[in-house]
Amino acid sequence: MRRAVVAGAGLALVVAAGALAGTSGALGGLALPGGSGAATSPGSSPDSGTPVKTAEVVRQAMHTAAELDGTLGYEGEVSVLAGSAGLVTRLPDEGKVIRRNGTLYELDGKTHPRLFYGARPMWRPLGPGISDGADIRQLEVNLKALGYAPKGMKVDRHWDAKTTRAVKRWQRAVGRTRDGTIDGRDIAFLPGAIRVSAHRAPVGTAVGPGAPVLDATTAKRVVTLDISAGRQDLVKPGQAVTVELPDETRVDGAVRSAGRVASPGENGGDPTVPVTIDLDPSATLPAIDAAPVTIDVVTVTHDGVLAVPVNALVALLEGGYAVEVRAADGTRHFEAVELGLFEDGMVEVTGDGIAEGDDVVVPQ
Repeated sequence: MRRAVVAGAGLALVVAAGALAGTSGALGGLALPGGSGAATSPGSSPDSGTPVKTAEVVRQAMHTAAELDGTLGYEGEVSVLAGSAGLVTRLPDEGKVIRRNGTLYELDGKTHPRLFYGARPMWRPLGPGISDGADIRQLEVNLKALGYAPKGMKVDRHWDAKTTRAVKRWQRAVGRTRDGTIDGRDIAFLPGAIRVSAHRAPVGTAVGPGAPVLDATTAKRVVTLDISAGRQDLVKPGQAVTVELPDETRVDGAVRSAGRVASPGENGGDPTVPVTIDLDPSATLPAIDAAPVTIDVVTVTHDGVLAVPVNALVALLEGGYAVEVRAADGTRHFEAVELGLFEDGMVEVTGDGIAEGDDVVVPQ
């Protein structure tokens, strides 16, 4: 996990970095990350005859990030309703993802409604002579997406001969009677692909039109979290974030929405607002209903600054920090630096005597 902090974390940070690196130098009783002996002031020149390990001063962007806890899950809730009366004889397994033209359930061993995408439910039979409507356009959009639309078919609110021809092509492909009409026994309109979450009408249950058969979610994976209302300025719609999954894989994401109305916190805690994060669609995600994740939100960015490894820092007796620079001729000297942001083992530094490409001493 990346840890980014603001400069000013104190001498303890430098001492800890040196200890972790196994350095043995000392200054005023404190471990020196440079490991090259006491530094009394910038510019003092230690013995240059001893081989040392160095790292290059680089120019890069540095960030400070806040870590937030969220949940990876499936978005939304969807109810699949029976489009006709019958006895439930087959249901898809829980967890199954059903996409356009997939079978939703089976009634009486012979009725197999297919999933078509659309915001309006299937509220009337569709066929030649039907009045214009948005449901006709929904049907035509699906028939065209599935490749059944004849050449020149317009996707609109009107049913014409080409719409009938497209329906018959679809009926032939799925084994239905080619009569050019469609009703709730044939299809159900839902907003998109679904993932079955529960069986509402078990196999053997008699259902009527409009009775719930399946509970589902959309097939879209999102990260959700409730953030304290006092921290809601950390996230804004469109903001890029990084999400760490339970297996420590990191994937890119972007804030889709951040609530503007706070709700009371649990157990009398601070009010919170809901946040939804979309993930990179190409990312490989664990096939589980819900998983805790960590979201890194960049709060400060310094572009094009100089940076050195944290363990290159040396604490000066008179206060402040320096790095030990090795010149091209092999001599070494200390240069005072001011610290900026810390990130991934690097620290932002500024100083008159240090430049990009310089070599600074680090522990062996």
